[in-house]
Amino acid sequence: MSNSINEKEYKIKPFVDTNIAEIQHPGKYRVVGKIVSMTENSIIIDDGFEQLVITIPEEVNVKLEDGITIRAFGYVNIQPEKQMQTTFIQDFNRIDLDSYRKLNELEQSLRKDNT
Repeated sequence: MSNSINEKEYKIKPFVDTNIAEIQHPGKYRVVGKIVSMTENSIIIDDGFEQLVITIPEEVNVKLEDGITIRAFGYVNIQPEKQMQTTFIQDFNRIDLDSYRKLNELEQSLRKDNT
């Protein structure tokens, strides 16, 4: 019997795709929003429902500037304020956000039906 890593089952919690306003508990989330403000170490994004301060990871392959749309993956703390410790940022400027949101709603409804 082999003890290879492939035989072990690891379960890593996925990033939950959500609107910023729906985040009520600390956890791993992915959010899409437009950059409305920037500092040296953080940016504020707005998803049309609420704004969120996100830290900028050390390595970013996206040109960050006001007005562009991004998707951020990270851990959201609730206290003292809602803030994301970002691990990854994607450029979402060319994504059709209406279609993206409809697809996410469909995916979430399918998950609910299968649980």
